[in-house]
Formats: sequence, C-alpha cells, structure tokens
Amino acid sequence: MRPRDALGDLRARPDAPFGDPRVCVALLDGPVDLSHPCFVGADLTRLDTLVQEPAGQGPMSRHGTHVASLIFGGPGTPVAGLAPRCRGLLLPVFRDDGNGRVPQLDLARAIERAVEEGAHVINISGGERAADGQADPLLERALRLCEDRGVLVVSAAGNDGADTVQVPAAVPSVLAVGAATADGRPLNISNWGVAYRTHGILAPGQDIEGAAPGGGLASLTGSSFATPLVAGTAALLVSAQLAGGGAADPRAAGRALIATATAPGDCADPEAPACRRGLGGSLDTPRAYALITSRNEETVVTTPASAPAPAAAQPSAPAPAPQEAPAPPTVAPASYEAPAPVSTAPAPPPIAPPAPIAGGVTADGGGAPPPPATPPPAPAPVAVQAAVHAPAPPPSAGVRPACGGDPAGCTCGGGGSNAPRPLVYAIGTIGFDYQTEARRDSFRQQMPYVTAVIDGEEVEQQPDPYSPKQLRSYLASTPWASDKVTWTLTLDGAPVYALEAETPVGMDWSEPMISPEEAQRARQTAARMEKNEASTLSDLINRLASPPVSTVYRVFRDAIVGQALDPEKEEERASYVSRVSVPGILTNRTKRLFNGQLVPVVEVKSRGLYTWNETALVDSVFDSVMRDAGIEDVSVTHENEIRLTIRSFLDKIYYQFRNLGQTSADRALNYAGTNAFLIGGQMVRGILSAGQIPGSKGGLFSLDTITVTKSPYCRIGSDCQDVVVTLFDPEDDRRARLSYLFTIDVSDELPVSLAPVHTFLNS
Repeated sequence: MRPRDALGDLRARPDAPFGDPRVCVALLDGPVDLSHPCFVGADLTRLDTLVQEPAGQGPMSRHGTHVASLIFGGPGTPVAGLAPRCRGLLLPVFRDDGNGRVPQLDLARAIERAVEEGAHVINISGGERAADGQADPLLERALRLCEDRGVLVVSAAGNDGADTVQVPAAVPSVLAVGAATADGRPLNISNWGVAYRTHGILAPGQDIEGAAPGGGLASLTGSSFATPLVAGTAALLVSAQLAGGGAADPRAAGRALIATATAPGDCADPEAPACRRGLGGSLDTPRAYALITSRNEETVVTTPASAPAPAAAQPSAPAPAPQEAPAPPTVAPASYEAPAPVSTAPAPPPIAPPAPIAGGVTADGGGAPPPPATPPPAPAPVAVQAAVHAPAPPPSAGVRPACGGDPAGCTCGGGGSNAPRPLVYAIGTIGFDYQTEARRDSFRQQMPYVTAVIDGEEVEQQPDPYSPKQLRSYLASTPWASDKVTWTLTLDGAPVYALEAETPVGMDWSEPMISPEEAQRARQTAARMEKNEASTLSDLINRLASPPVSTVYRVFRDAIVGQALDPEKEEERASYVSRVSVPGILTNRTKRLFNGQLVPVVEVKSRGLYTWNETALVDSVFDSVMRDAGIEDVSVTHENEIRLTIRSFLDKIYYQFRNLGQTSADRALNYAGTNAFLIGGQMVRGILSAGQIPGSKGGLFSLDTITVTKSPYCRIGSDCQDVVVTLFDPEDDRRARLSYLFTIDVSDELPVSLAPVHTFLNS
C-alpha cells in the first residue's frame, strides 16, 4: 500500500493536499538516510540528540528512513508521502548499534527539544510496555508540555497482539495508533486495550511501501508504519486550518481524527471481544478533512477529562512477533523492538500510477492478503511501483516567524547550524564518574595515600577514588586534573547531564603561594594548637597551598563533599549541600558513563552556579523578612507554619516539578527555586498579610499552586515567563486567593527577574 492511499478520495481532487511549509512535524525515530531520492526538495532538519551517528544499513536506520518517507517523500519521487510540503525535524532516538531501546528519560529530552524548536505534530513510532501503566515522571512532564503548548503527539500502540498498554501511546493526551489491514480490519499483531479507547484509532499498517537506506524501497508491516500515516494526516489538517485563515491547532486536528474515525459496522457493542481490537475506529481522512475545512469545531468530540490514567513505551516493529528483551542497564528503559530484516528493491523510474485497486493496495499489482493467524514473516522482495502525483504549487515567499515557544506558525528547526545552542538551567546534585576502569585506576595511582588509625596506630592506606573527601583533597592540590573527572548533574540519583566548565577567564596564578613542604610544616604546627585555632589555620594553609582553579570546578569539588555531610550533625549542618543550580549551554556532544549510560554534555557557566542547603535557606529567608519588616510578635506556631510554607514551595520545584531545565518554562521555574529570597520573601509577606484579604478570618495563608506561562510583556529579543505563586486560606477555600506574579527573562544563560512583583487577588 502506498502512503497516499490513506487519503482515500482526496487523492483524485485537483487540490489534493500536500501540506504547508508553515506546519512542522517532528520524527523521533532512527537515523534517516536523507540521500534517498524521495527526500529531494524536502525541508528536513536533523537536530542533535544522543544518537549522533549517520544513517546506515542497520535496523533503526531502516525503521527511521521508512517512517520519514511516509510523511516527507516528495511528489513524483519513488515514495510520495502524505505531507511533503511540511517542514520536518528529525530527532534520532534509536541507534543501529543498540538493542532497539531508549530510556524514557532520553525520549523526554527529544520531545522537549521538538516542542522548543516549534513542532506542531510529533511522531513516535515506538513505546515501552509497562504493567503498572506508569511512565517516567520526566516523560509525563514532557507530554504535559505538549498538551500545554497545543502540540499533538502521535504514538504507536505496539505489536504484541495483546490487550496491553505502552507509553507514550496510552497517555490520554497522546493520539494512539494501531495497525489495520487495507480494508480496516485490525491486524492480529496490533495491541488494544481500554487505555486506547477514547484516544486511539486504527490506520493502515500492512505492507506499507516506503524508502529504505541506500535508495531502495521496502514494504513493512506494524503499528510503527501506521503511526506516520496518522501524523501525516494530522499535518494536512493543520495545513487546512492555516489555508482557511485560522490558527494552527494541532490538538483540534487530533480531535477531528478521533471524532471522524469509522467504527466497524458489526460492532454495536464496543466491549465485545472482537470489537475491542478496533480502538476508537479506523482512520477516515476525507471525513476529517471535511470537518476541519468546514471549521465546524462544535462537532469535534473531545477526550473526557476523566480518561484512564496513563499506562506505559516499545518501538513498534514490523511484522514479526516481538520478543521480550531484557531490560537494559539504564534508568527508566523504554524497549523498542528492532524491525525484521528489510527486503529492498532498487527504486524504479517514476511511472504513471495504476488505477486504484479495491482497498487501496497497489503493491506489485496485487491486493491485500487476508490477515494471517500468526504474525506474518518479513515481506519478500517486491518491486514497488512509484506513484506520480502532480506537484503542489510552490509556497509563496515570505518571512518565517520565530518560534518563541508557540507552535502556531513558527519556524521549524531553530534556524539551522548557525542557531544558538539550547540553554539549560537545571537543579540537582553533583556527581562524578570515571567513564572507564583505566581512568579510575589512574586516579587511584596518582592520589596520595591516606592515614587511618587502626587499633590506636596510624597506618597508611591506598586512596579511594570514590571518596568525595579524598577526591576533593587531591583536586585541590592538582586542579589541572579537574577536567579528567566526568562531572554529572543527577536527579534523584540518576545522571542526566555530563558537566564541563566554561573556559576560565582571569586566572593567572601560576603556582601556589607556599610550597608543599612549607604547607606540611605549617600543618604540623597547627596540629599542636587549640582545636578552633588549628581548624582556622588549616583552612588558610589549604587555600595558600592550593593552586587556582576554575570557579566551576571549585564548586563541583566542594559540592560533592558538602553533599556527603550529615545535616543532622550540628558540626556538619552549616556546610551541608542539598541542591546545586547549574546554568549552561547544551552542546552537541555526549559522554558515555562507566555504567554504559549516554548523557549529553552541558558547558556550565560560573554565573548562577550556586549550592545551598534547603533548611538553612528557609531559615535565612524567614529571618531576613522578619528583620526587614520589623515583625517580632510572630508566635512559635505561626513561625513553624511560615517555614513549612516556604519549604513546601521549594519541595514542589525540587520534587513535584522535577525537570531537565531545557524549556523556557522550566528554566524560569528553576530560577524561582534558586532565588528563594525574591519569591520566598514575598510569600512570607503574603502569609502574614492574610488578614487584609477580603473575607479572611485573619489566619495564615498556605501555598496553593505554582504555574508558569509565557509572559505577554517582554523586552524585544527576550524570552519572558510569568511564574505565579498562589496562596489560599486553608480554613475556608472559598475566600479570594492571593497571587504573586514574577516575570523572569530566560533568554540568557543566567535568568533574571524582570519588572516589579505584581500582587493580585483571584477567585
């Protein structure tokens, strides 16, 4: 079956749709062979991801090239795709030399990047099974970002042939796609389930003709190849919205596809076993197109807010039955099944299309075979005839609007290779890694022996390169080794970035102020002094004996020691580090850690790199506000409640809103969690002024919500976000709420607050 057969009667119209260059479709798949003849003239941009190798002949390159051709293959080429005039973002997430799997964390990275680059529709021909139906929190957050930005995510339901769920297809905000035969019957390998009922449809997925790396063609089967037919159709609907003078509304296009899906005629009871496989019905492109072009949005059925909770992601492979693969040693793995060996044939010269055959299948002149009782084997080599379509008229020239985080009519791809690198402002903790055993052992052999007291006697022991204290001491005396450690930013123990310091400036101190021998004699003198005096002198000696180092690396080496302290011990409480803010730029490089995990590299900037202790920060904010306001009559009970409210604000950001710090909204939110003096101080004043709220009984207010939206007020060339912190009266939630609006400019590496804080009441 050719891709454009999915258009039905629309193919024969003089104005058959080919898409609009203002519409952007992102493909999260394997590498794409852009040298294939079908991509000549296509506007495709490959973005940097953790998969950096070019397309080859591996299974994931075959998968990605085939999927891309179904949408972007040009008219008159060997593969005519559904929306060749739309622009495309290619974000490789599956690698040929892997096991066909990708961590959900990395899938979340790619989704966020696609949204920030202006995608309207995101195609994910894959997923992971999850028995509990739960996705990784960072993936859930990325999908919520799509929902908030109006971006439509289309994802495969999978090829297990079972009542099962996989992420992201089972998430209610995602348009799930199952595979069907040419006549609309569900393929026996296609998944189904209650999770897909309200937001899933079937699309042709058997023997779909597409491109293969090297210039060949192939026919593949599975929900992986039904998914781009739905994503491409959605892109055509968004193009129709723009052509009609309306705004791009990808999610309305998704609702139109669901509303117009054709239910099987013999399925009066959708709960019948034979009917559950049909999801919400079969793709009916002409009806959906007519609905959109008539602008009759009132007839579009929206997904109920009470849709089932998300279940869980597996690249939907072609025809062969999927094999259960062992979980990879990575955080939150998403299993993607590699396609079976692809049968290819050289692309023949374009010829006139044959007359349509019943069911729309034109593979080798034959119709679609009946669905087999078991998953079919890999397709045999076929000579696929290339349909020739009259090319759409070229788009009119004009200025492409910048993205600005709004997918409606924005440019796709961020401006190419000369575009600035994405910014990062993340919160987490600092970790360190040696990447290889050889690198770890080199540190062990270079670090000095340590003295330990065993049975009352001092003995020398081999150094431990995993001891934060020993590593810090070594790097203090040999700072030139700081960049030989792989520093990482971790969220709940999981590394998410490798960190490298920016090029240091103004460090011309070429040697220590005192020699190592002088430092050793001074330490021996300090050991004979009183404890407090000895500690002070030792700190001074260490500073004088240590060569200068990049500010970034100094923060890293100090942070790993501070994080290892016990905040319950009074002597360690003041130096304890619980959080680190990391501003930087996302590079196009990656690093593989000792455990095999691949993470992107961030170039860290010294401005905005802070460490802090949450408890001490809360106390400091509280004391500062009390002192500045001159308030002394706060009772102990109220004092504890105020501290708890400030801590709740920080905990929401650190845990509930845990994020990668890539999007504009997340950078603003993380800055709010870092600049607690600005926001926490306003909160304290709001808590104490609760008695001034109309209808309030004078009690203390508590934290209600934190929201982030794009600010309507901003400087030219900046990216501004409004962080709104809302407090409410816990004794009577019908009373007016008190909100504080903080406008934050996140266009630079270090976010900055913009304009005075605005206070308002809302219902």
